[in-house]
Amino acid sequence: MQPEQTDFHAQLIAGLDVQDDANLAELLDKVPAADIAESFELLQEEDRSRILFAVQPHTAAEIVILLDEAVRGEVVDDMDTESLTEIVSELEPDDAADVLGELPEQEADNILSELDEEDSRKLEELLEYEESTAGGIMTPDVVAVPASSTVADAVEFVRDATPDEELHALYIVNDKHKLIGTVPLRLLVINPPSTKLLDIVERDTVVVNALDDQETVVQIIRKYDASEAAVVDDENRLLGRITHDDLLDVADEEAEEDLLRMAGTDATELDTTSVFQAARIRLTWLLPCMLGTLLTASVLMISRRNFDPKLFTILAAFIPMLGAMGGNVGVQITTIIVRGFATGDIGSSKLGRALIRESRIALTIAPICGLLAWGIVSLAVPMLTTNNIIPISVAATIARAVGIAMPLAILGASTLGILLPFTFRWLGVDPAIASGPLVTTTNDIISVSIYMLTALTIV
Repeated sequence: MQPEQTDFHAQLIAGLDVQDDANLAELLDKVPAADIAESFELLQEEDRSRILFAVQPHTAAEIVILLDEAVRGEVVDDMDTESLTEIVSELEPDDAADVLGELPEQEADNILSELDEEDSRKLEELLEYEESTAGGIMTPDVVAVPASSTVADAVEFVRDATPDEELHALYIVNDKHKLIGTVPLRLLVINPPSTKLLDIVERDTVVVNALDDQETVVQIIRKYDASEAAVVDDENRLLGRITHDDLLDVADEEAEEDLLRMAGTDATELDTTSVFQAARIRLTWLLPCMLGTLLTASVLMISRRNFDPKLFTILAAFIPMLGAMGGNVGVQITTIIVRGFATGDIGSSKLGRALIRESRIALTIAPICGLLAWGIVSLAVPMLTTNNIIPISVAATIARAVGIAMPLAILGASTLGILLPFTFRWLGVDPAIASGPLVTTTNDIISVSIYMLTALTIV
């Protein structure tokens, strides 16, 4: 917490201890909803309820929507239908749909039945879309003006718009509500009232389909450096818009999701307060990797039969070096490619370009690491064999085996680091899964196999 937030939290705790709801309401009335929401996860259930009852309904709605999903789930579960209905009615349609989507279907239906018919219809339409699609994150509140209108007509539409609605441009539609383009508000000021909107409409509007994945939406809006995007259906009918604040939320969510998956866990872990549930999510990723290490062990057990025990002991001492380098190179490449997917810099069709670029980098790194590994092992083996366990000539051969296996392991890890993300993307699976534990475990198997084959060939 910032110092100011720490001071507020102390004041809030003191206000809750006094048991004076009037003073509590006065304190909360002076504080932004974001600051109150930040303190929520540190409070007990009873104190959270007192705060929500002490603030104005619109402030309570802001607090609820600003909470982390896990905390919001707890708060919403503790509220009765009447209180939830009041909060949902104060929220923007897209935020209200998020809250309803976290409730049991029956309770959500009960709340919808208590809302105004128009608000209920908007929310029901939003709830038909998957949460992670453009339709799931859009707001249906748009100012859509018929194409036959004039600037004077458009000004009247703006005057009739919802006061809380943030307007940058008007959406121009035909008689079938199909999107034609936009007219920025500035053009309403500089053009005569009799000007036809069709004469000043800008047709290069950034448009996304309601079924597009939210990550695709972020990439499109970044590409065109737009502040918002129109959302349409398959027939180009205007459904809503996605604004810059929605984009920031989505960008943060996607970045967090990729980071967690690259760490070998899942975004749903943050949505639960149960230690056992979080452990189950992590084990889902870790146990397959544990089984993967059995393949590495199998390679070693099979290889051991072909070497003198003393020699194999010396060879095994350098397995961590090869495994670590292969894993590090693989993770570096998958991280770069997954980030490229997320930002739109790398598309599914750019495998050839990525392969050429990363191969050239790997071909530069591999021989350098091979020479360094050979030098390190050449110095290390005599120290590891102070009692002349093996002849000097054999020690030099071990160093040569490590020096040859190192660049081969790096090239293998590089190839895997490129192919895995593209393969997962083609299969419709989040390519972030290709990083982290999966790539390191697979690279361990490949690196050890290359090393043992190399040693078997030249030692």
